[in-house]
Amino acid sequence: MPSSRSTEAMHARRQLQHRGWPRLQMALIVVLTGAAGFLASHVLRLAGMDAMLLRYPLAVLVAYGVFLLLMWLWIRWRWDAVADGLGSGPGGGGSPGSPWTGSGGHSGGGGASASWGEAAASSSTSADSASLLDVADGEAGLPLLAVLGIIALVATVLLASVWVVWSAPVLMAELLVDAAIAGGLYKRMQGMQEQGWWRLCLSHTIWPLLGLLVFFAGLGWLAQELAPDAVSLMQVFKAF
Repeated sequence: MPSSRSTEAMHARRQLQHRGWPRLQMALIVVLTGAAGFLASHVLRLAGMDAMLLRYPLAVLVAYGVFLLLMWLWIRWRWDAVADGLGSGPGGGGSPGSPWTGSGGHSGGGGASASWGEAAASSSTSADSASLLDVADGEAGLPLLAVLGIIALVATVLLASVWVVWSAPVLMAELLVDAAIAGGLYKRMQGMQEQGWWRLCLSHTIWPLLGLLVFFAGLGWLAQELAPDAVSLMQVFKAF
């Protein structure tokens, strides 16, 4: 029987959550993405980009590029499982969820909630507001400002990571459904249009990406205002 994208995505998400450990897999992808960001910042610094206001957002963009690459590799890995599932029966037969056993699905998808962006924007605003510069006046305020900076950094990165990991079943299911549509695997999907894996990834992660860009741009600006000669956060903390 004909099926809709949302129905296929729902069946795929259930199969992923039951057997595929999507959040664990996404957690590994997020860790590798974060490591790529730190490495990118270090390489850019070695290349002569000392301005943290520019280096940190650029490192975030490089890390996001690595995230997209890892998601593409994940799709290729799971695609084999989807293709192998064809052996269980004809594309249009069987129950709607059976071809997705152990593989997941992927459909054109809704984006992330704006509530994440509001929380990230709030963290960014508090990080680079003029009031914090006022707190830094005097030696007594500097240690407090350093602690607040560390807390804001950890909270922002953690919030972005938790959002992406928690929503992983939805994103991964939609990615694989879209891959199945593009490959024409199942007759019941005929007439559906693919959206493109990178568009789906972007729609689900745009708010975390923008939040991190704004936050790290603000953090880089604030660090340079507090310690103009510093080229890293560690040097800024030591200057306190």
